[in-house]
Amino acid sequence: MRSTSISVLVCAGLLVCATQAGAEDLASMSGCVKRADQVTAALAGDQHAATYGAALKEKGYGRDFCLNGMYRQGVAHYDEALRLLDTQKS
Repeated sequence: MRSTSISVLVCAGLLVCATQAGAEDLASMSGCVKRADQVTAALAGDQHAATYGAALKEKGYGRDFCLNGMYRQGVAHYDEALRLLDTQKS
């Protein structure tokens, strides 16, 4: 009986951890989507910027990292693209 109770508690703990991790991943993915939209708008609005090519590369890196689940690195590349285009992120 005691081992069954311990097993139930361990499973409940794992379920809570998994749920929290899923929420963090979703928030991180939504951060990627938001930044990607901001970079796309900034690129469309400033196609003649001297740093356009570099910002476009950073956007590609951001997309690649986000698609591979490395959301923090992806957002960092999107932020760099915005910095190159001298755009404030909101």
